[in-house]
Amino acid sequence: MRRTFSPQGPGSSDTEGSPGRVILLLRIAQAGADPLCHVSEKERERAREHSRRNQLPDPCGQRMWLKELKKLFGVRGEWGAPGRSTPLHSETKPPAPACTDGGYGWVIAATCFVVTGLTSSVVRSFGLFFIEVQEHFDEQASNISWISAIAVAVFHLTSPVASALSVLLSHRAVIMLGGLFAMLGMLGGSFGLSLVWMYLTTGVILGLGISFSWIPAQSMVNQYFNQRRAMANAIVSSGECVFSFVFIPFFQWLINSMAWKGAMVVIAGLQLNLCVCGALMRPYRPPAKNTPSSGVKRQDSEEKPPLMDFSLLKLPKFLSIIVFALFSVVGFHIPAIYLVPFAQGIGVEKLSATFLVSYWSVADLVGRLGCGWLVNLALVRNIRLLAMMTTVLGTSLMLLPIATSYPSLAAFSCFCGVSFGAAVSLLLTVLIDVVGVSRLDSALGMLMFFRSVGCLLGPPLAGTLVDMTGNYGSGFYAAGGALITSVGFLLLTDFLMTSSEGRPGPELERGPPDSQRKGVEQCSVCVKAAPPP
Repeated sequence: MRRTFSPQGPGSSDTEGSPGRVILLLRIAQAGADPLCHVSEKERERAREHSRRNQLPDPCGQRMWLKELKKLFGVRGEWGAPGRSTPLHSETKPPAPACTDGGYGWVIAATCFVVTGLTSSVVRSFGLFFIEVQEHFDEQASNISWISAIAVAVFHLTSPVASALSVLLSHRAVIMLGGLFAMLGMLGGSFGLSLVWMYLTTGVILGLGISFSWIPAQSMVNQYFNQRRAMANAIVSSGECVFSFVFIPFFQWLINSMAWKGAMVVIAGLQLNLCVCGALMRPYRPPAKNTPSSGVKRQDSEEKPPLMDFSLLKLPKFLSIIVFALFSVVGFHIPAIYLVPFAQGIGVEKLSATFLVSYWSVADLVGRLGCGWLVNLALVRNIRLLAMMTTVLGTSLMLLPIATSYPSLAAFSCFCGVSFGAAVSLLLTVLIDVVGVSRLDSALGMLMFFRSVGCLLGPPLAGTLVDMTGNYGSGFYAAGGALITSVGFLLLTDFLMTSSEGRPGPELERGPPDSQRKGVEQCSVCVKAAPPP
């Protein structure tokens, strides 16, 4: 006995000669699946006659689209390969998550941990080379400061380019390209031909490499994680602290052993590991979802987002956060340049002065983890917590020059490190609160672009004050003053966010969304936002 089916619903004929049944069977066979029963030539003729009468396409001469077949048969799931039977029904599954929250995502998180560590440790090591390079070229502090200023400024200035290339090409390709640029920048700077040569190599080329490595890595983590995003970004963020704690004394040992030029050659070789990290960055593919209406399993749209969303510049709250970032970046980067020279200026030995950066890094890690725990409690809005931490950091930096002994310097370094780690861990969180995750790439690129102004002018300004006063402590006054100024624009952003809409949106969330709420974008994540200081 042959099994028959009627695609026309209850009450329709399902006999052997039913034209509807024959059309369906023929179309299934033409689509690559097995026909459910034999179709005779007589049935083919009846099907053609039925099609002509109802102005339908010829069932024996035109291939049926797979989508229509699924609709006719009520099939959920994928059709099998040609020559294999496919089940007619399957249970409806819940929609697949937008992020994997695990699996290969942990490989991405570990890889980004290394990328963050390699890039940030190079930027933080500028203070170790400061006096060595100054003595080599016999230049003023303000002129030497331009090397690190150009590197960090180029890093920020080319961030929109890195974001756009990540969309246009792939995150993997851009990170590998960044590793090559970082290696060439350090290797070229090791020749020390002239101060202008240092500006070009250790400034422009190295900054370009850091930008192309760091920006895509931060984006990759947020693509792979949602519910566990806070944990993943905490791992990535800690790379800056761990690598700085280990590498800063190692770099100082290299300088003592083979001079600053030989040390830069070794560091250039280490930067090639960024290419290895880039090779591990497997592009994220959103899993397939089952649509409730048709029950058909399909892939999410593969359309790429726009390269840059300039409509963000129309948002007053985004413009306000840009001005905050411009002033705050001055205070974030000056201490990394002048902490070691200041300690040596009051009589601290080179190696002991280097360990101040390690103390800062350990305290930095404590601040990031502690801030993550505090954010999860949702006791205060993210932006207000950032304002408090920035105020504490600015005040601490302005008081640091009163330290006249190594124990007091170590204590100030630890205290500043905690507040610094808490502040930078909130920057990207607040940015997501302002613009949302969907526009994060564009917002981050533009924010870093405007921050380049502060990166370019901050260190030379502090260097000019050092030349005028003859005291490295003047740089800390400039850093603290810039941070205190930035808090005013942060409070303005908070006011604009509160008054812009009548009801709370994603940008007004204070912490991770409750597990019972649905449809609300998770914005409260403790992630690294500032560039390697």
